[in-house]
Amino acid sequence: MQLVAIQMTSGADIKANLAYVASQLALIDTGGTPTLILLPENFALFSHRDDYLAHAERLGQGRVQQQLADWAKEYQCWLVAGSFPILSDIEDRIYTTSLAFDPAGELVQHYHKIHLFDAHVPAVSIASNDHQDKSIFKKNVKQGFKKELKQQTYKESDSFIAGDQIATFTITDSTGGDITVGMAICYDLRFPELFRALSAANADVLLLPAAFTHATGKAHWLPLLQARAIENQCYVLAANQVGDHGGNRHTWGHSVILNPWGESLAQQTSSCGICCAQLDKHKLVQVRADIPILQHARFTASLKNKE
Repeated sequence: MQLVAIQMTSGADIKANLAYVASQLALIDTGGTPTLILLPENFALFSHRDDYLAHAERLGQGRVQQQLADWAKEYQCWLVAGSFPILSDIEDRIYTTSLAFDPAGELVQHYHKIHLFDAHVPAVSIASNDHQDKSIFKKNVKQGFKKELKQQTYKESDSFIAGDQIATFTITDSTGGDITVGMAICYDLRFPELFRALSAANADVLLLPAAFTHATGKAHWLPLLQARAIENQCYVLAANQVGDHGGNRHTWGHSVILNPWGESLAQQTSSCGICCAQLDKHKLVQVRADIPILQHARFTASLKNKE
């Protein structure tokens, strides 16, 4: 099975963001083998509370979800939309939700982000990155100067409601075997209990769509991803946002595909684009047989209720 991560610099213009996704999907060879494509968190809309509330859709309905379904069917792929705002039953509160579509264009699974990012991100100084098509975002990608950043405060709980269920779905690969995929989003990466729960649910691939900040990504992105791959003996498919999104928001990029040994199979570093790799089922079997972690584990992970 082919694993693909799309890295992009999303903004507040949904039409422009979707146009970029379309341009990248057209570059991927999805013929001949099952293909799982992951988009980053906030792929269609990277903005602020009012925009998220204004453009939120009901689960399974809406133009953005219809476009995702059409793409999955057109390219005969499994397409997972990193996150998109989904309406809840509470006024002025929404979910940030990952959406999985099968090659028939059916929404087969969704995951409401469980861990909401309420944090202070340290100030860093970065050089500007390459961004996607400047005709879309009107950014000057030729600049190479350093820009001083101020500490940024995030509080996702002001806009979003935390989910309360893990989510998996199953893909039948070209050999007739099943591949189970576990879903997570961005800040979830810091909570190994979630990934152990997905592993206990027989996950073979762990998805991590993200908008990991430049400061936290530089320090923690790859080590955390490798830890989740190694300790759960799973492939990890991680698609991140990259670059300058305005409003003092800069993301790290470095989308990556890791095998169950924690080795990097492909990486898209500091520019927009695609990384691809093949899932080797024999590697999964070998690693798990050599070091049977789940059989040896004496602790369990469970989701605690919020008071």
